[in-house]
Amino acid sequence: MIVSSQTYAIILIAIVVLISLKPLYSKLVKKQGKKDDWMFLLILLILPINWYTPTLITVTDCNQFIKEVMLFPAKREGISISYGRKNHIFNHSKQTLGLEYLYYGSDKKEDGQRDLVIFPGKTAMVNEVKIDYVFEAPAKSVSTKSSGATKTMLYCEKDSDEQSIQ
Repeated sequence: MIVSSQTYAIILIAIVVLISLKPLYSKLVKKQGKKDDWMFLLILLILPINWYTPTLITVTDCNQFIKEVMLFPAKREGISISYGRKNHIFNHSKQTLGLEYLYYGSDKKEDGQRDLVIFPGKTAMVNEVKIDYVFEAPAKSVSTKSSGATKTMLYCEKDSDEQSIQ
């Protein structure tokens, strides 16, 4: 089952509200103190759920895309999509797309991080939780608690002479 990113956000908010109802009811209405406060820890489950729920980005033209989230394993355009820290990019545009890793501060390229070229009609999978800049200019610098950061950027290529990673 694939839903829009807005629907996914609403589902996550609904889960948080539903988890919170029981302890709040016990605490505020029944005046039972902190009896059910442990249930608030269930909200922490949303973090790994969010990290391992793949995002699908369908590009229809430069600067035009549809962002969706896969809730249950599904098939799209002959590709089986299951859980994991990844994004699938479907290029339905007539333009070649580029995905680039940007390194800030002391961050360096890690194993498995490679820039991609996605030709029209092709699909690519990126093993990242999210793509930070989708058809927008990247920040010149980022603020972190560590000495550096790695971000990803999806953009339209100017020429199509590079090799495709499929």
